Amino acid sequence: MNCPKCNEKAYVVTSTKGATTLLGAGAGGYVAVAAGAKTGAVVGSFVCPGFGTVIGGLLGMLTGAAAGAVAGNTVGRLLDENIIRMYHCPNCHYQWRVA
Repeated sequence: MNCPKCNEKAYVVTSTKGATTLLGAGAGGYVAVAAGAKTGAVVGSFVCPGFGTVIGGLLGMLTGAAAGAVAGNTVGRLLDENIIRMYHCPNCHYQWRVA
C-alpha cells in the first residue's frame, strides 16, 4: 500500500490477525451450534424417531459449528484488514488506518 500523503511504499505497523479472526470463528461456531443441533434433530426424528433424533442433532451441531466458524472467520478477517490494521510510511512518518 502506498502512503496517501507522499505516495511512497508503506508497511503494516500493527496486525492482530490471529486474535480477531479466531474470536470471530469461535463466536460464529458457538452461535450456529444451537441452530444446527435443533435442525438436525428435527430432520433426524423424521427419518428414525429416537436414535435418528440424537444422530441428527449431533450431525447438525457439527455442520452448524463448521458453517458458523467459516462465517465468523470471514467477519474476523474483514475486521483485521479494514479496522485494526494500521499502516506507517517510513518516508514522511504518516500513520493511518484503512477504512
